[in-house]
Amino acid sequence: MSTDGAPALRPAGGAEDPGGQSSPGGHGLLARVAPLRRSLRTEAGSAGLLLAATVAALLWANSPVGDSYADFWHTELALRWGASELSLDLRHWVNDGLMVFFFFVVGLEIKRELVIGELTDRRRAAVPALAAVTGLAVPALVYVAFNLGDEGASGWGVVISTDTAFLLGVLALVGPSCPAPLRLFLLTLAIADDVGALVVIAVFYTDDLQPLALGLAVLGLALMVGLRYLRVWRGPAYLVLASAVWVAMHESGVHPTLAGVVIALLTPAYAARREEVADAARLVRAYQQSPNPGFARAARLSIDRSVSAGERLQQLWQPWTSFVIVPVFALANAGVPLTGETLRAAASSPVTLGVVAGLVLGKLVGILTGTGLAVRLGLGALAPGLTGLQVAGGAALSGIGFTISLFIVDLAFPGDERLADQARVGVLTASVLAALLGWALFRVADLRRPAGAVRPSALDPPVDPGRDHVRGPADAPLTLVEYGDFECPFCGRATGSVEELRERFGDRLRYVFRHLPLVDVHPHARLAAEAAEAAAAQGGFWEMHDRLFTVQDRLTPPDLLEHAAAIGLDVQRFARDLGAGRFARRVQEDVDSAEASGVEGTPTFFVGGRRHTGPHDADSLAAALLAGTGAGAAADPSGDGAGARVLPALGGRREAPARPPVGPPGAEAGPLPPDLPETPDRDGAFPRLGDAQVALLERYGTRRTWQPGQTLFREGDPGYEFQLVLSGSVAVVEHHGHPDQRVVSVHGARRFLGELDLFSDRPVFLTAVVLRPAEVVTVPDARIRQAFAADPALEELVLRAFLVRRSLLLALAADLRVVGRGTSGETARLRRFAEHHGLTAAVVDVETDDDARALLADLGVTDDDLPVVVWRSGRVLRRPTDAELAALVEDGRGPGAPVLPSPVPQEEP
Repeated sequence: MSTDGAPALRPAGGAEDPGGQSSPGGHGLLARVAPLRRSLRTEAGSAGLLLAATVAALLWANSPVGDSYADFWHTELALRWGASELSLDLRHWVNDGLMVFFFFVVGLEIKRELVIGELTDRRRAAVPALAAVTGLAVPALVYVAFNLGDEGASGWGVVISTDTAFLLGVLALVGPSCPAPLRLFLLTLAIADDVGALVVIAVFYTDDLQPLALGLAVLGLALMVGLRYLRVWRGPAYLVLASAVWVAMHESGVHPTLAGVVIALLTPAYAARREEVADAARLVRAYQQSPNPGFARAARLSIDRSVSAGERLQQLWQPWTSFVIVPVFALANAGVPLTGETLRAAASSPVTLGVVAGLVLGKLVGILTGTGLAVRLGLGALAPGLTGLQVAGGAALSGIGFTISLFIVDLAFPGDERLADQARVGVLTASVLAALLGWALFRVADLRRPAGAVRPSALDPPVDPGRDHVRGPADAPLTLVEYGDFECPFCGRATGSVEELRERFGDRLRYVFRHLPLVDVHPHARLAAEAAEAAAAQGGFWEMHDRLFTVQDRLTPPDLLEHAAAIGLDVQRFARDLGAGRFARRVQEDVDSAEASGVEGTPTFFVGGRRHTGPHDADSLAAALLAGTGAGAAADPSGDGAGARVLPALGGRREAPARPPVGPPGAEAGPLPPDLPETPDRDGAFPRLGDAQVALLERYGTRRTWQPGQTLFREGDPGYEFQLVLSGSVAVVEHHGHPDQRVVSVHGARRFLGELDLFSDRPVFLTAVVLRPAEVVTVPDARIRQAFAADPALEELVLRAFLVRRSLLLALAADLRVVGRGTSGETARLRRFAEHHGLTAAVVDVETDDDARALLADLGVTDDDLPVVVWRSGRVLRRPTDAELAALVEDGRGPGAPVLPSPVPQEEP
């Protein structure tokens, strides 16, 4: 059953400022726990909560106070009105009451997928749907084979369903072994599985029917439908009727949780209507121009109406079911006393053995059988790139039937706690075994992957403004590339993220779109891609791009001609080009590039030439753009490679030719002077934090005092944590303790340490050494992400500083820096010298680089001295000859050249 996390909730209210205006976010309890909610609102997070609740229930039930577990959940709670009374124990209030909301969310998910989701294309859904049917039937048959003729035979429904929360949580941990098409296949299968499980509960686990009560329930549902047609949108009216329907169903003998499913299926679901969205935007503009309660209410209601009630309610209730209701359900039902007697009975019980065999083996065999039948009968096909072992791994994980299995245990054995406990032991055991089996199959699939078949992660070929479709300045510093499919609903949603990024970064971002039509699942996608290229031939690519994503349900050839006319193209030429397949090769080139770049589904984004993993909402992509700017290699316009301004990577310096030591063998560097001045904050590389930012980091970190000579992190460490200096002084040093050690920067009060490698899994290549007694706040990795979520401005400040620091380190990591005019022959000569001698070089062009003048001042040279070479030790040569450079390389120090007074320039007042 589906218990995965929901999309992010809207902010829980705003805070009033003294000026009488609302500011987003707030300062109350909800705002303070928002970072925790965001960290948990992941597939692994929701599964983790469910697992924690299960462990808590087992510990409680098997503790010295274990008797209190059963006593507590059997406590009676009654509702009385007049002479009527509804009395249930706490466990049944959870199972029959709270779980209504769980089934309501499941019903909303099913309704959405049937109307506007993956199940709208029946052929696309055929393979997972048939796999779900056999995945329901085979486990039930396996269970019955163990219990045929026994008293436990009624528990066959325990083994039929999959717990999607645990399934997705394990998939999130599997990582690269789980390709995106497999995840989509399993989600579709889970939805069809949900439908089957609900039918089984309704038909086979319903008590004696009471026609009068059932009729009242139907009447209540009819009244709810009537409210829709009367355009009553207020929640309280529906809540009253829904409560009445639940009570009537409870009294009718039909399990009351099915009321949630039926109400969900009657809830409207539809894609956002453009006219309603435009009307909402018009009312919002009216409110902006004239803020008043009338316009505020009209705008709010218009915005709500532009999104279907089903989607709004799913977003509202799914977090509550995933993070509250289902964990409470697990706490109430998973507490099995695991005594020696219970385990011995379970080990030989046909109920326990049937549950384990049905979920672990039955699910695997059933899903694989259904998948094979659907493909062989031509009902559908697996997504490209999926292997049999990967499907088998997903099928094995589908044997984690935790939530609904425990739910049906309560229905199948209502009066026999002995059999119920044996079934619960079987569910817990099967869930663990299914997870291990799925993990093992994914590992085998990895081992059987051919040598060298590691999935590429670099964009291939790189962006070419002369060929690619680029939105934004061609020379923008930030690059975002998307492989998309005009019929893919996920790509359609991603366009909103891209537009938000373009608004946020402006001319600093160039966005590139490449085609990846998934023809096996999106039959109109390839022609739509060719239509976009046909529009590009007339200068209308982006107009067609935008239009196709807004009308994804209208991509047939006649529709495409209408779109061409709507954006003002020459329709005759457009139709001729499209009919002749003139641009089919152009689209295929993008498809080939997607394969070469390791793309497995759409949308897939590349940031700075590297494939982005994880969410593709605007905030995640923005963080990746800011964090990844300095990570890729900048193209060398000269084409010779020696003069590249940035290196391919840092971590530390790439392999360089061996160089002689500066001092005698065995020599070590002396201690660093404690009075080294702070590094000046140039271009925002070393900012000081404000009081509020310091207080926030102190809340998430721990404070500690360090003494001179101690290191906060060292070169070669596997990683480090975010460090904020509160007092004292800390130096960041390259090759610490060696004769050629170099101070990179010095940090004082309210300055933070670190660089982009803070978010990398590479070994640390610098050392942080305390110069003067320092008080430092240390924030662990998981906590700093929560702090960033609580203060996005702090996150942007840190990421921007890290980017500037990366650019500085890239320059320092070069064996030599050439400061001169980029177009001069002398500069070109120095580049060739570096390339010939296998040296890394960074060129600072005084004509184009804003920092060049400040660097000249630091070096104490003028334009007449250009070009200037700065050797890695800090020595400076003015207009050097090749012979002087050769001597510099040979002894590592340079022939009597002047030395910079200090590797750390004085801070300006």
